[in-house]
Amino acid sequence: MSMYHPRLQSFGALLVLDADCRRIQASSTNLTRLTGIERPENGPHTLAYVLGKRLSQRVRRELQGQQKLSGPLVFIRSKHSNMRFQLYAYRAGGKVIVEIEPLDPQGKRRLLGTVNERLMHLADATHQEELLDCLVNAIQQLTGHDRVTVCHFDSDWHGLMVAEALGNQLPSLLGQRFPSSDFPVALRKSYQHYPVRLIEDVDAPPETLTPAYSGVSLSGSFLRAPAPERQRYLNRLGVRGSFSLAMQGDTGLWGLVFCHSPAPHSVEPPVRDAVRTLVQMATQRMLLLRARQEARYLQRVQDSLVLSARARSEPQSPQQLLHEQAAIWMKLFRAHGVVLWVNGGAYQAGVTPTPEAISQFVLRLERTHVHSGPWCTREIGKETLTASLAMPEQCGALAVPLPMSSTQRAWLIFFRPEQVETLYWAMQPTTNPKPAVILAPSVAWSEEVVGRSEAWLRVERLAAVDLGEDLTLAISAYEISSLNMHLEHERKALAEANQRLEQLAHFDPLTKVWNRYRIEEAINAELVAARRYAAAFALLLFDVDNFKQINDAHGHSVGDDVLVALARLVESSLRGCDHLGRWGGEEFIVLATHSDVDAATGLAERLRSLVEELRIEGVEQTVTVSIGVAVWQPGDSCKTLISRADDAMYRAKHGGRNRVEMALEPVVLI
Repeated sequence: MSMYHPRLQSFGALLVLDADCRRIQASSTNLTRLTGIERPENGPHTLAYVLGKRLSQRVRRELQGQQKLSGPLVFIRSKHSNMRFQLYAYRAGGKVIVEIEPLDPQGKRRLLGTVNERLMHLADATHQEELLDCLVNAIQQLTGHDRVTVCHFDSDWHGLMVAEALGNQLPSLLGQRFPSSDFPVALRKSYQHYPVRLIEDVDAPPETLTPAYSGVSLSGSFLRAPAPERQRYLNRLGVRGSFSLAMQGDTGLWGLVFCHSPAPHSVEPPVRDAVRTLVQMATQRMLLLRARQEARYLQRVQDSLVLSARARSEPQSPQQLLHEQAAIWMKLFRAHGVVLWVNGGAYQAGVTPTPEAISQFVLRLERTHVHSGPWCTREIGKETLTASLAMPEQCGALAVPLPMSSTQRAWLIFFRPEQVETLYWAMQPTTNPKPAVILAPSVAWSEEVVGRSEAWLRVERLAAVDLGEDLTLAISAYEISSLNMHLEHERKALAEANQRLEQLAHFDPLTKVWNRYRIEEAINAELVAARRYAAAFALLLFDVDNFKQINDAHGHSVGDDVLVALARLVESSLRGCDHLGRWGGEEFIVLATHSDVDAATGLAERLRSLVEELRIEGVEQTVTVSIGVAVWQPGDSCKTLISRADDAMYRAKHGGRNRVEMALEPVVLI
């Protein structure tokens, strides 16, 4: 069996120690050349000999019972020209690995001011393009690489270059795509564990260990040399110096930052740390901007569908509702047609299929789509459910079921046209033995994608569900009104219908707790009492952490089970004078009457702990919630109180989830 010989880069030296961190069992071949430290002619080769007694004792002390040092150590070897070195140590396979890098005296730049200035620029960015442009320019200034790009992964793991800072030696990649084969699963998983990767010179001959040693894997070493396939790949790009960092999103790897130079290029440890800080802060800022944008969009959809007092007193027919709202809905959902299917009939607006095709579509949905979530496709012509239907002007569809009763559903359906898309690929596929090379942007290989609509975004699917819930109530109100006018003699039918309307008007159909309209009524009533009698009360706004991952991993049916179990647990844990309502999606509100700050905080922590112990059949991960708590203050309205609780909940989210955050007191304008 062949021996595995680790290959290392030469910008740092590596030591392999025994488990006690005393004896050096192997060292990289560049140890003496890099540090000036000679191997002893007689006696054991120990860590104390290399680092000195005091520093070696410190390393042993800090590693005792730990997997790795909490941070790098800096030391000076006065016997060797007062050179400064950085040391980092960790355990691997029963051994201790020590990595040593020299710190260039000329590289002792004052990074703090530069980094703080760039962080302020990132914090001021108001949209993703501005944020990423600021990031790549800051990284290029700090590292000096010729090309710095941000690569974002789509749902198929193809990489799109979305931002770039460019020098004058390497070609631009901005707007070009790299196939998913360039980012294999092993490489993406590697970035999950080791988010920073430096290749100082891809063509440099690798260092090895002496004496030859194969007793431990160095896959986690920052000094590991690039694999041969990565060397070939960078050579195809015309790159010798490479520095890359992972951008972790809220559901996994969002993208990568690539720093490239055509010549060997070093990056000092302090600069690497500064760049990593910038990338982490930019990623968090980007996620926050996206969350705010989605919240604004959801609010716009809610504003379009909130039933007015006139609508409740004079219910409108489905046809009237569609006639008045279709233009707004099509604009919000980027659709060119909308259909409301109720009681076996289709009400249509915009560009839609024939009634016969819609009827067949709904029939198939009823048979195959049994859960309460939305159904969507961007390729009607290829989707099994729709491929044989006559829908020549449609490429995308989003269908939301409206539960009118336990046995009957209506449907809200949006349609999108074909969106011809031209994709520019950095490397043209070839059948020749000679590998493909990077093309200049002006001649990059382009691919025209047809037969697809724009993708349905997650926030659009959530908004469509919100719209469907309100339409269910509106249509039910109209049906009850019609019964009251035309079927007065059928008292029994009228009583059953009124009972159904009451249930729909006040209770969420899935969780059976109060719905948004009913809990909002209760909050307004409590506000009146608070203003009159100064009776304190509080709102607890919470949602399920990482709920999208549960739906993606287990399906919407299991996601519904999580929401039902959560609602039952929380409702059974409240006092008789407290109330629980579903605010929308995976968000819930607890109205805690006669509660001050301490009582509200205690209740929130108790509920958070209870939820953490909840176990759902088929769900391996722990279900947790992030809770924002707002206590009524004089001058609060329902809107400001909920807004403060919502802000606190988002702080809990970005503070690590599974936490409770108190809302800030409202600003009183004098």
